[in-house]
Amino acid sequence: MNPSRLLLPVYYYHDHFMEMLTFVQEVYGSILNAEERQFIASLEALDKGARCLFIRMVNRKTHMFNPELFRYSEIEDVPKSLQRLIDAGFARFLNEGDYAPMLSGLGKADLLTMAPAAKKGWSKPRIAQHLLDTLAFAEAVEAQNALHWVTPCHRRHVQFLLYLYFGRTQENLTGFALRDLGILKVKDRQSFAARFENGAEARAGFFYSQALDNADIPALFAKRDNFPPAETEFTHVLREKLLYHIGQYYEKRKEPDSAIAAYALAVGYSSRERLIRLLQAQGQTEQVKALLEAMIANPENDEELLFASDFYERKFGRKKVGVFTEMLRQSESITVDEAFRGAAEDAALHLFKRQGWAGYHTENGLWLTLFGLALWEVLFEHPDSLHSGFDRLPQSLRDRTFHKKFAVQVDQALQAFREGRGWQRVAKTLAANWGTENPLVYWHEDMGQMLKQFLDAAPQNAVASILEKMAQDFPSMRDGFPDLMLIGAEGLRFVEIKAEGDQLRRNQLVRLMQLRQAGFSADICRVDYRVDPDQIYVVVDVETTGGRAGTDRVTEIGAVKLRGGEIIDEWQSLINPDRAIPAYITQLTGITNAMVRNAPRFSEIADSFAEFLEGAVFAAHNVNFDYGFITAEFRRVDKAFRLPKICTCASMRRLY
Repeated sequence: MNPSRLLLPVYYYHDHFMEMLTFVQEVYGSILNAEERQFIASLEALDKGARCLFIRMVNRKTHMFNPELFRYSEIEDVPKSLQRLIDAGFARFLNEGDYAPMLSGLGKADLLTMAPAAKKGWSKPRIAQHLLDTLAFAEAVEAQNALHWVTPCHRRHVQFLLYLYFGRTQENLTGFALRDLGILKVKDRQSFAARFENGAEARAGFFYSQALDNADIPALFAKRDNFPPAETEFTHVLREKLLYHIGQYYEKRKEPDSAIAAYALAVGYSSRERLIRLLQAQGQTEQVKALLEAMIANPENDEELLFASDFYERKFGRKKVGVFTEMLRQSESITVDEAFRGAAEDAALHLFKRQGWAGYHTENGLWLTLFGLALWEVLFEHPDSLHSGFDRLPQSLRDRTFHKKFAVQVDQALQAFREGRGWQRVAKTLAANWGTENPLVYWHEDMGQMLKQFLDAAPQNAVASILEKMAQDFPSMRDGFPDLMLIGAEGLRFVEIKAEGDQLRRNQLVRLMQLRQAGFSADICRVDYRVDPDQIYVVVDVETTGGRAGTDRVTEIGAVKLRGGEIIDEWQSLINPDRAIPAYITQLTGITNAMVRNAPRFSEIADSFAEFLEGAVFAAHNVNFDYGFITAEFRRVDKAFRLPKICTCASMRRLY
């Protein structure tokens, strides 16, 4: 049995559905139409047993139900409750319009019993289509003994109400179950702002959200002239996403004309880029040129401007080399030890630290964290920011209206950074909200130190400039930032690391350009590999209480530091594992419970061992065993552990 079912109260589904209805009526009552209000009133007028049965049915993916299989502890008399639903128009028996959904809900074995002519290897959808073409609905119902099967009515009303609550298409109440089981964290507050300004916006959003889930793209696209107008930023984003989705579908099917027709209806950057590339492939040079000139004159964002300018110069100017190739050719090159192959960022970070830089592997995390801390109050606590407890971020961030909706608060936050008070603002948020779960800030023990170092070294206006861009266009600005942040005597640097064969993505190049324009030093660094005679290796051997890193513990660590084949340092310690060592392990390792009773715990030696490993390649015989246990021990004391590793066992097998 599913353990979650054991934990849910008897009236769990009923009570949460009614919770959702109450919320929708309070927040969206003014945009519900007469039909939707009548549905809610009629549902509330049903007795509790009938309501429970209806809610149980609409909470399932299947649309067809055999009443003989209903087994619900909260419903005292299922046949009686079902009859009440039928009488009130909340359920009905099947008709011919239910034929296709009925077949899709049956298993493949059931379909084959009705399709003796089906060939071996046919897929379930093909068998279902064969039955639709060859077997009458009445015969299928008789074959499945489905004369008394039922389907719930008003499913679209339910889906729309759930959409108002969650802000996305939601077939059932799974979100509530995840919340109550502690799997999904939700925002606990007394009131939430309405997600939609009016009924037209809500229904247009509902249409586009459902369309994005629609598998029948040709049928959907055939009705494109009837798509509802996208009159708000929210619905505009969904419409653009749908048109791009349709275009991608036809591109994959090698139908460029249909793809062009879809992209041509869009005004977003992603669709316009694909439109230009397809038209260029067809030789539509003048149309491509006109589209590029329009994009350059009025770009949606910096990425679109970069694409359009670069494409225009290469196709209609004298430029032969693309901006990506040109940037990579001009980039700095560093050489690192062969042992770091596959871990280029770690290799570069180790090298820069040896050169005297303080370095962090920041990538997107630095800027997302800073954005979240700088604007915490408006992002997570302002009464108009979130629309239900299930929202993780304000919808206005996704539809690019955040900077307008909260212009005063954003400007106040940015002014603190411009005036050199950024760290004070961030420190205050850290103190008040440390550890609070959210989708932007990844809490770790070095966070405060890293942010203070960064803000002390960074140009004040530069930080404010990037945060402002994030507030204006968060969907574009949430990724693509350089891998490393370096702080040293020469100042602050951001570095994007590229190993041999790595491509420079457009959003990465744009982020580098934006950082430079803001006033930061931001570059690309290419990594080349060779055997470095000065590279330090630490050969590690651990003894443990068993073979599973997740549950067993380390009892001894021995480590030898090597450079150029010479031993330059050693480190060793017995470790108290806080548990008994099994007798058979003592026979294998020679380590007894008495030997480790007064030994230090791993938490007591973690800093010393981490310092010993700093800048080295982790080497061991069957390295994943030792590395896995050391990683697990550091994780238990809330410390990150990440080093390049080399397996002497695998190396010997390759060589000999």
